[in-house]
Amino acid sequence: MKLKTLAALTALIASPLTLADEILVVMSDTAQMTLKNGYDYKTGVYLNELMEPVKLFLDAGHTLTFASPKGMAPRLDPVSDTPDHFLDVSKANYEAHKALFNQLKIDDKTDSPVVSFARIEQIGIDKFDAVFVPGGHAPLGDLVANPQLGEFLRHFNAQKKPTGLVCHGPVALLSALPNAAQFEVAMKSGKNAKPADGWVYEGYRMTTFSNSEEAVATQYYLGGDELHYWPQDALTKAGGDYSRGEKDWHPHVVVDRELITGQNNKSSTGVALALLKQLDQ
Repeated sequence: MKLKTLAALTALIASPLTLADEILVVMSDTAQMTLKNGYDYKTGVYLNELMEPVKLFLDAGHTLTFASPKGMAPRLDPVSDTPDHFLDVSKANYEAHKALFNQLKIDDKTDSPVVSFARIEQIGIDKFDAVFVPGGHAPLGDLVANPQLGEFLRHFNAQKKPTGLVCHGPVALLSALPNAAQFEVAMKSGKNAKPADGWVYEGYRMTTFSNSEEAVATQYYLGGDELHYWPQDALTKAGGDYSRGEKDWHPHVVVDRELITGQNNKSSTGVALALLKQLDQ
């Protein structure tokens, strides 16, 4: 029923003259995280980081399948529900994207189109032409060491299929580590995390939410507590070639082969456009 609902919605928006690509949109099921000193932090997917790309993908005529580890309706991060996080901060732009979010019923506990990773395995990961992972802090909750996601990403890497991630989303790349679970435990405990040989993204140029941006987020959003570790540190320790923009909170997109990463919420549109460019090649 979920897939039929999504197909009907995308059919209304996609042009019948367009040869649609299949894009897998991966989100987290995490709605609350216990931080380093015990604070319970409400989180979820960032509205603009999801919907700016989703709208661009649909406007280009592509078909989307939304998935999360358990197939739960993801929560919208309450901090993100504002025009300020969008690249275009106008009220009209915010309302257009929020209306599409509601139309697609992304967070509807009854009718959400989001399916589980197990369902994606049944469908067949080879069906999809690209993958996109938005941020918010939630990916730190259940996408870092997920073995199914690791298999998906290794497929996209091996087939050189566009792989886009933005803000905190790039931490999902760590799931493709051969020792992802052990690496995550070491990062959380503050021990020297050592990646096993064979990470498919080793040496790739990439970006994610910077440490300096995370310091600001810690001050204003995390209730005085802090994350167990920061994405920039984790991806660097894993073997990624990290870069950041000259200014925080400005768009910064890095493209290396099939991998497309954006530094922060203002980078979501740039990641989506770069992904669409690769699909058109």
